[in-house]
Amino acid sequence: MDKVLKKKLVIFDVDGTLMDSEGDVFLCFNHTLKDNVNFEITREQFQKMAGLSLEKVFEGVLPEKDKYLANDLTKKFRQYYIDEKHFLDTTVLFDGVKETISNLKKQGFIIVIASSKPKRALDYMVEYFNLAEFDLVLGTGESNFKHKPDPEIIYYVLNKFNILKEYAVIVGDSQADVLAGKNAKIDTIALTYGYDSRENLKKLNPTFLIDDFKVINDILKYEKEGGQK
Repeated sequence: MDKVLKKKLVIFDVDGTLMDSEGDVFLCFNHTLKDNVNFEITREQFQKMAGLSLEKVFEGVLPEKDKYLANDLTKKFRQYYIDEKHFLDTTVLFDGVKETISNLKKQGFIIVIASSKPKRALDYMVEYFNLAEFDLVLGTGESNFKHKPDPEIIYYVLNKFNILKEYAVIVGDSQADVLAGKNAKIDTIALTYGYDSRENLKKLNPTFLIDDFKVINDILKYEKEGGQK
């Protein structure tokens, strides 16, 4: 690796980044549509809206006369997906995630989850997959945080751990993740195997564009000196 990033803080997205969860999310989304408005969408349609809040995705697929239902459908999706525990029907960690996260923690990195999922689902999934290394788990769903690409959640993490933005990086698979990082003026690592396409991500010129999670081991080096506000 010709270039490495010397950092103290790594912020991770979840869906399409740490976990291959698209199947469960998509099936539960279509289940909600079918049960309530009697139609479904294709996987391709769903993938094109990667990174949007759940309510925005519902708004995007509903006909004009039904768009007012988006908030209600979001609540019903969460009931089915989270409360009835369909978020782990087929979801698995991507290859190399557990080992890489463990390696980063051993080096001394502060590692944080910042996802659009509700925190109650994230906490359960972190426990289920034994990802105890994370220092903080944050979700924008059902919280007061604005959704990425708004950088609010990144600013919160930087302030909480007293880290200068030059020593932080966000890792994600969607345009929203990359744009959130750019809006916060931190480095970005975009993963090509998740919800969004390589072409879309490349257009945003992330600091790194990678195909394999394990490459993060080669990109990031822990900065022992400095980095604190």
